[in-house]
Amino acid sequence: MKKDTVGKIVERLDSLGTEELRRIFLRMASDKGLLQDVFDALRDGLILFDADGHARLANRAAAKIYASPLHELLAQPFESLVGNTCSWEDIKGSGVAVTRDLQVNYPEPRHYNFFITPVGDGAEYLLLIRDDTETRMQGEEDAEAEQMNLLTYLSSAVAHEIGNPLNSLGLNLQLLQRKLKKLPPQEWESVAPLLEDALGETRRLDTLLHQFLQSMRPTRPQRQPVDLADIINRVISTLTPEIAPRGIAVHTELDAHQPELSADPDQLFQALYNLIRNAYQSIPGSDGGIFIATAHTDSDVRIIVSDTGTGISHEVMGSMYEPFRSTKKKGNGLGLLIVRRIIKDHGGSLAFASKEGTGTSVTITLPRADKVVRLLPA
Repeated sequence: MKKDTVGKIVERLDSLGTEELRRIFLRMASDKGLLQDVFDALRDGLILFDADGHARLANRAAAKIYASPLHELLAQPFESLVGNTCSWEDIKGSGVAVTRDLQVNYPEPRHYNFFITPVGDGAEYLLLIRDDTETRMQGEEDAEAEQMNLLTYLSSAVAHEIGNPLNSLGLNLQLLQRKLKKLPPQEWESVAPLLEDALGETRRLDTLLHQFLQSMRPTRPQRQPVDLADIINRVISTLTPEIAPRGIAVHTELDAHQPELSADPDQLFQALYNLIRNAYQSIPGSDGGIFIATAHTDSDVRIIVSDTGTGISHEVMGSMYEPFRSTKKKGNGLGLLIVRRIIKDHGGSLAFASKEGTGTSVTITLPRADKVVRLLPA
């Protein structure tokens, strides 16, 4: 009911009969109930503040967002309800609309947008809270997919440009080797090691180029039953020549009752290889360790790779998956991006927990092949 209508009713209050008053109040109650139903039906949270900055009305969506009963929600100060992104002193009487973004990390990462606008004569303010976590996540996934497509295209183009002259170099070295073999034995023996080293380096570069292309091209996992403990032990064995000289200890705690896992063994090997290699490279000296553990639940298998390295700063955590961004002097910033793609292609997830100076823990979660479904008793 409009304010001017209410004003007219107040002016005529003394002259209205009992029955007429009853009809007016029933209509007002009906309008209020309808408005409250509409208010509560909205998916976005709404909170109305009076001229003193006190919340006097909120809908169910707002109560759900703040995980608080309405009566407790209405008792909270304005600054608390907007995540301390602005103060009531800055807002009141300004007559302007304000928008703010807030990132919440506990109990789960969420992103909210606050829109604060004056209503009526400008003394009261309406706060609209929109949870745009899913929208942002979709945007990030689209951007990541676009990055990967561009990276794949660029890597193929660069590999092609490098591969052709590399092949030509290898062929010419082989021809040169054949001609130099006709030299007297003493002269041949002096140049043979040099040629062999050059050929060996070309073969090594060709292998690295092939591996790089294989890692960047999106390939569907060739799933088969895999022994997770065997893959982990093979990765450790492969990296031991690099880790052992530094005196870094590798500790394993592998699940003795590991359930069946359906995965691509080569891709899983590559993902674990990159993570464990990152772990030992993050340890600055010899006084450190790497801890690898596996566990399972009714629905998934988990692999935890922890280290006692330098840890990851909050700034770096926010850009870990960006290509060509690396904290290592000789890093190319592709390792974690490739690991993430492999795990996502397997229907799994990757989670990081880190603190500067204390180390990092990475958890890989993969779905079980024999997922257990528990039913309630009949």
